[in-house]
Amino acid sequence: MIVHPSRSAALSTADLAQIYMKQRRYWPNRRPIIPVNREVESNERATFADAVFGDQAAHLGLYWNRKYFVGLLPPATLASAEAVKRFVATEPNAIGYVEASSVDDSVRVVLYLE
Repeated sequence: MIVHPSRSAALSTADLAQIYMKQRRYWPNRRPIIPVNREVESNERATFADAVFGDQAAHLGLYWNRKYFVGLLPPATLASAEAVKRFVATEPNAIGYVEASSVDDSVRVVLYLE
């Protein structure tokens, strides 16, 4: 899990679940959190969903279908690890996930998922 280098908050998997389900929508400084996903078919997204949501990952589509009707949209999807890293590096309120091998000094790791 990566954030902009200026972010100092520590996050748990429970925090990530709330952020990616948009139940927690603001950083401590009251700025909106901008979570980004990888595309549905990617291995990174499957690994993320299993690590953060466990058995509930299979129900995320239904969750977002319900939320859509009250005007809440799921996190944006980006097509590559490089795109996620570049977006997070330039957007101080963003959070995303990439493989550890993709991380460099342009972003800060807040949590390693297995």
